[in-house]
Amino acid sequence: MVAPVDLRLLANPRDVIRVLRVQLRSSHVLGLTSYEAGRALYWADQGGWVQALGALHRGESCGFTLMLRKGRHMEWHVRPLTYLTLSPPCSHSPAPASAPAAVSARPR
Repeated sequence: MVAPVDLRLLANPRDVIRVLRVQLRSSHVLGLTSYEAGRALYWADQGGWVQALGALHRGESCGFTLMLRKGRHMEWHVRPLTYLTLSPPCSHSPAPASAPAAVSARPR
């Protein structure tokens, strides 16, 4: 298993998708074929990211994989984090609207 190149904890699904879109737009420097570069740009700019955003809001994982030259690939994997917030028994604070999510990118 290869260690993540980029591991982040972000406040909400929209921030996660924003990071992914920026990384995919700049992924052409990774040695992508023109087909894979087109897939990355389509996902980032033409709305492929909308399904990923919906999955994160539903508490589901999502990801994106690009094939590099010589059979290697780059993978983005995003999963919502669930956690338990402990507060005093008398507190009746509402739960946050959406949970933080983690995003990682790693070469394989």
